[in-house]
Formats: sequence, C-alpha cells, structure tokens
Amino acid sequence: MDLGRQIREMARNLGASLVGIAPVERFKGAPAGHHPEDFISEAKSVICIGIKILKASIEWDRLLLNSELVPEGARKAILQEYFYVYTGYDLINYMLDTAALRIGNTLEDLKFKTIAIPSTYSKVYRHLQDMIPGKYGLFSHRHSAVRAGLGEFGLNNIVVTPEYGSRVRFASIITSVELEPNEVLKEKVCTGESCGLCINECPAHAISIVPDSDMKSFYDNPVTRTKVDTCFESQVPLYCRGKCIRVFPVARNV
Repeated sequence: MDLGRQIREMARNLGASLVGIAPVERFKGAPAGHHPEDFISEAKSVICIGIKILKASIEWDRLLLNSELVPEGARKAILQEYFYVYTGYDLINYMLDTAALRIGNTLEDLKFKTIAIPSTYSKVYRHLQDMIPGKYGLFSHRHSAVRAGLGEFGLNNIVVTPEYGSRVRFASIITSVELEPNEVLKEKVCTGESCGLCINECPAHAISIVPDSDMKSFYDNPVTRTKVDTCFESQVPLYCRGKCIRVFPVARNV
C-alpha cells in the first residue's frame, strides 16, 4: 500500500469524514506567511482532513421547543452557547487536532518533516486571533480543503462540499513527503447569486460580494468577504451561530 493511501485510511479510522491531499504547487500566490513552505521549507504535500457537523447541531434553534425543563427565555442561549459551540465547534476541533497530530507523528516517525496546524481559533484563543489584522488563522484550512479537492468556496465565504455542504470543519498537515494528490473538484457546488440565501439571510448583513468577482466560474478563491467583527459581535445577541452553514441547500438535504 502506498503512503498516501495509508494516510487516507488512517485519517478515516481516526474519524475524518473527508480527507484530501494537495501538492504545494497549488498554493502558488498564497500571502506571505500563509504558504506551506512558510512552515516547512521542504514542504511537498498538504493533507486536509474534515469532520462533518451533525445536522442536529446546526439546527440547534429547532430543539427543545416544548421543553418543560428549559425556560424559553434561556433555551436559545443554552443551545447556542453550549450545545452548538461544543458539539459543532469545540468537540470537532479537538477531534481534528488529535487526528492531525496522530498523522503528523506517523509521518515524522518515517523521517519526514511534518507539522499539524491546529483548527482555527476556538473562543478560548479568540483574543489571540484579534492580534492579527483581518483576524486570519495561522494557515488557511479553507484554501487547503479546496486545493485538496474537497470542495469549493461558497457564497457564504466558507468551503462547501458535495457531501455535506458547509457542515464540515477542517485541519491541515504539512509534510515534506510527496504524496499522490487528489484531483481538484471541478463541478460547482455553490449555485452563487441564483440562490444567495447565505447573504440574504445573514441577520448581521456581514457577507458581501467582492467587486469584479467571476460569479460563473468555479470558486477556487473567495468571491465574498465577511465582516469578521460584525459577525463575531452579532452571534450572541442575534442567535445566529451557524446560520450561514445551515441555510446552504446541500446541508439542508443531507
């Protein structure tokens, strides 16, 4: 069995719903500090793993509608800030980071330089994210997922996949070994402005189309931008965590 196949199988056994591999050449044009070679100068491959979010976690606001125990005034706060944040975010991040570390250790034991990039900041590390202009992560797992053939950028500025829509979180492993890559996804998943639900139903109006974007081609880079501060500040008072994921048509149909 070739190493790439072993890594894919290992990722699946560690709980990954999706796994793809991209050669570093696909990251040409990445901003300084965001290229795989900024982490490992000899980088040859980027492994991207994804774990799906349970549909019930995304649809948290439809739960316990007639509960005799949870007061209606507290229901949304508890479901959003505890149930969704934990089951749809923190727990998946933990699983991703654990799987990425296991894969990284396996490759390092084989004498390949490897780094496992943690999933993007949870609430615990949000203050560190605030230190970076634009609130970017250390590495773009979204670009990693698209370049590993797992999906395309959606109008919601999140990666959308054929299998789960946007109901997936990702982590990445950068390594110096050359692995057989996945083909880049070629068929569109996001229908763009003809749907537009993610933009139109965002309560904070935080998503906007980037001027001069090619709205008809495959979205291998973002065609929208998100006002990150507006998004973060609106989630708690407007109870809209996960809404841009939930309204995506594929996610509603799986």
